Amino acid sequence: MDDSETLPTKKEILENMARRLQTHPEDGEEVLLRTYDLAFIKGKLESKSK
Repeated sequence: MDDSETLPTKKEILENMARRLQTHPEDGEEVLLRTYDLAFIKGKLESKSK
């Protein structure tokens, strides 16, 4: 597997999001909504697997 196929780490994602929000604060609402959606989906998947 080469570098283009590897997924970023959680730390890398958070650093990129923080950098993006520092330079584009207007994206803050979208980032929060996406985070909420992902957490909601994760919760649904975890409850189904139990």
